[in-house]
Amino acid sequence: MDDDSRSQELCRVKKAVKALIKQNPDGITYPEICNRLQQESIFMGTYRNLLSMTSSVLGLLVEEGTVLCRGEGATKNFLYAGKQSSH
Repeated sequence: MDDDSRSQELCRVKKAVKALIKQNPDGITYPEICNRLQQESIFMGTYRNLLSMTSSVLGLLVEEGTVLCRGEGATKNFLYAGKQSSH
C-alpha cells in the first residue's frame, strides 16, 4: 500500500470512527468501535492493522478536541465533543 492509499484509508477510518462515536451519545469503547468497523467492512486489511489504525485515529480525534475520552483501560469511553475537524 503506497502513502496515498494509506492516507485515504486513514481518512476513511477517521470519518467512520467519528460517525460511530456520534451515534453513541453515552460513549463507546475501543473494542466496540473495532468490532463495528470490522462488521461493517469499513476497513480493508488485517484485524491487527485495524486495531492499530483505530487506536491512532482515536488519539488524533482526542488530540484535536473532536472526541473526549473518559475512564481508563478497556472500559475507556469515547464521546463526541462536537468540534469540527478537517476530515
